[in-house]
Amino acid sequence: MTSQKYIEETIEVYSNMVYRIALTRVKTKEEAEDIYQDVFFKFSSKLPEFKTEEHKKAWIIRVTINISNNYLKSAWKNKNVELNEDIIYEEKKFEELNNVYEEVKKLPQDYQTVIYLYYYEGYKVSEISKMMSKREGTIKTWLSRARDILKESL
Repeated sequence: MTSQKYIEETIEVYSNMVYRIALTRVKTKEEAEDIYQDVFFKFSSKLPEFKTEEHKKAWIIRVTINISNNYLKSAWKNKNVELNEDIIYEEKKFEELNNVYEEVKKLPQDYQTVIYLYYYEGYKVSEISKMMSKREGTIKTWLSRARDILKESL
């Protein structure tokens, strides 16, 4: 397989996941798009080889989280005023889902990330722990606290 084909297939498979993780962490569409581009630029410039598809997915998630963290710490980010944007769903029947999304957006950043990885991507606590470089107990605590907050607000 050519490197171009390898890159294109990887982007096709993981683009939605990378964008959603970035959007969850940085909150705006434009910033999430920048992070999305950075992740796949890094992938295409390094062209890492992986033993399994799961290892590749974990690498991409870790890079997305790291780039998001770097962005959030940057001086440029701290000097800008954030625009309030909402994701607009194509159909009105998703109003309840939108309410859940709005409540998840109010959670602290780490809580949002573990909720997304656990419920949407289907990762186990031990896997999330490795990806986020945190102890399993910390991840369990964040999940529990996030659930409690969501339960109360919903």
